[in-house]
Amino acid sequence: MAERGGIFNILRHPQIYEGVQYLFGAERGRTWFARQHLRAQRGERVLDIGFGTAELLRHLPGVTYIGYEPNADYVTAARATYGQLGSFNQGFFGEAEAATLEPVDLAIVSAVLHHISDAEADRLFMLMRRVVKPGGRVVTLDCAFVEGQNPIARLLVGMDRGRHVRTPAGYQALAARHFAEVTGEVRHKRLPPYTLWAMTAR
Repeated sequence: MAERGGIFNILRHPQIYEGVQYLFGAERGRTWFARQHLRAQRGERVLDIGFGTAELLRHLPGVTYIGYEPNADYVTAARATYGQLGSFNQGFFGEAEAATLEPVDLAIVSAVLHHISDAEADRLFMLMRRVVKPGGRVVTLDCAFVEGQNPIARLLVGMDRGRHVRTPAGYQALAARHFAEVTGEVRHKRLPPYTLWAMTAR
């Protein structure tokens, strides 16, 4: 997993990370993402890969939530905020974790793909194909480069910590190797200008 270092390391601290998220209108974005794309139903089993501080859980009422996050400080913050509302696991989701996980209805991979290489993404989608129930779905969200996007949005996307930002077609190609139906939506944020790609694979 390739990330920029230096000043970007401060985003590893939960309070600073959430402060930056607030400035970028993350709560409005989470509401949109949950309502328009996740559409989680009460009683569903939900797997969240790279959950950060698990703030998305506020928008997933009544689900059985299982999350994996490599940043130990984020995991500690999530446990402190949400306690027994979910299972917050520190570490990467790999073969061993997939082998012991009961099938899920929904797998969320938010702000992850643009941090990992094509080979790493291919392995992740292979695992998602294995753990998602028949009829279930994988929903992803990442920043993206698109034709004709706002120059400021393109600049900000290019400054992201992740070094594998792709076009929507690039993200779709990763999922299409493992899932028959892949759809998505580009979202252009106005303030600050930013471009996101939400994708669903079934």
